[in-house]
Amino acid sequence: MAHVMIIEDEPAIVMVISEMLSDEGYEVTAAYDGLSGLRKLRECKKPDIVLLDLNMPGINGRETVERMRSDAMLRDIPVVLVTGTVYNSVDFPPEGTYQDILEKPFDLLEMLKKIKSISEGRCGFKKIS
Repeated sequence: MAHVMIIEDEPAIVMVISEMLSDEGYEVTAAYDGLSGLRKLRECKKPDIVLLDLNMPGINGRETVERMRSDAMLRDIPVVLVTGTVYNSVDFPPEGTYQDILEKPFDLLEMLKKIKSISEGRCGFKKIS
């Protein structure tokens, strides 16, 4: 099963997502801010998918995904944005830097469907250069 990294500053959200994904057989790694997420992405086993919150203290989700896309080691990891931010706000990263969006509050089954679709290659993910 796929390895999912969650980068989210709300421990309760991380816990719920982690438990559901673990129950489904996914390997899960968590980071609670963008900086530690980037560090774990470089130092730990490379995940198949990153679930990334946009509104975090320090390095927000937009800057995190932009740093991922400028790093040869991280640029091809699919990203699903997890956010309550209005689409097209200044907090959103440019289109093409992420594969999908989960709007808070989101349905856990919808999240699982998106992760399965990406991890099984059905979403048409293309490497980002």
